[in-house]
Amino acid sequence: MEAVSKMVDTNLTQNKEPIGSMIDAAVQSACKKAEEIQSILGAWSDEPGNMERTPVNMALLEQVRKSKTLVDISKYLGRFREMFAQGKKNGYAYGRGEKYALELGNDLSRAITSELAMLAMPETVPLFLRKYQRGQIKQYLRREPVCKGMGDMIVCVDESDSTKGDPEAWAKAVAMTLLEIAADGHRRFALVHFSGRGSFKTDIFLPGAYDAGQKMAAAECFLTGGTNFETPLREALRLMESEGFENADVVFITDGECALPDGYLKELCEEQLARKFTVTGILLDKSAPGMDFSLKPFCQKIYRTSQLDGDDIVYDLVNVRV
Repeated sequence: MEAVSKMVDTNLTQNKEPIGSMIDAAVQSACKKAEEIQSILGAWSDEPGNMERTPVNMALLEQVRKSKTLVDISKYLGRFREMFAQGKKNGYAYGRGEKYALELGNDLSRAITSELAMLAMPETVPLFLRKYQRGQIKQYLRREPVCKGMGDMIVCVDESDSTKGDPEAWAKAVAMTLLEIAADGHRRFALVHFSGRGSFKTDIFLPGAYDAGQKMAAAECFLTGGTNFETPLREALRLMESEGFENADVVFITDGECALPDGYLKELCEEQLARKFTVTGILLDKSAPGMDFSLKPFCQKIYRTSQLDGDDIVYDLVNVRV
């Protein structure tokens, strides 16, 4: 055994640099694999925090690895889901499911339960009265009414040729994150894929009526072609009229420009007023800034990747919806 040990030591000394390089390469490879596993499970698992080698996780890894599109989406989606989870911790529900944050004040109609509970015990009544007089009662702060982004969701994603690759992966990750927000709020969700005139595909997700396979199939869809805005917007209106999408929160993601006919713009504005839906535009113009004019006529808010980091956009999208 001593002779074997000496031989190993000698070989390590003689091959120190090659062995060191091999170890570094092995460590880098292991880290890359671990990051991929974390990315995929974080993106697509029903239990994103569970990284154990369970049969379910192993099957999920195998399925996603077969699709470059799903792997690329995973690089963003896991992180976006974490933003959503954090956003849920920071929000509070009140009344008919409307969303509130907290503020200090002395409006008893909006005071949180734990503050009012101080009135139940004589020992804590003086503390309550002092906080009330100083305007230091914790109370709910209304953030968004139902008609401004808290209804059913419709996400229109541009799948023209120019979006293929990273823009597509980012947009699909945003769409899948919004789908999760909709599911958490028991809201309907529709993903409208679009490209040229008349080219679109709609995936409808009803609360509790779909599985991970359907989500992945929708994420993998890519139409190719040119860009036409009227087609997806008409489909969004059809969903509201025929499929029961109420107080719709529409998110419109594109990298291109497209002029809408004046007649249709007038019709669209009238529908927005009548149906009380909003449109949030996301312009993927990081490589070619300056085209937001094509979204301004029908979007109440516009985010541009040339002006904001992608994560900042998602953070804002999440925080106004949870």
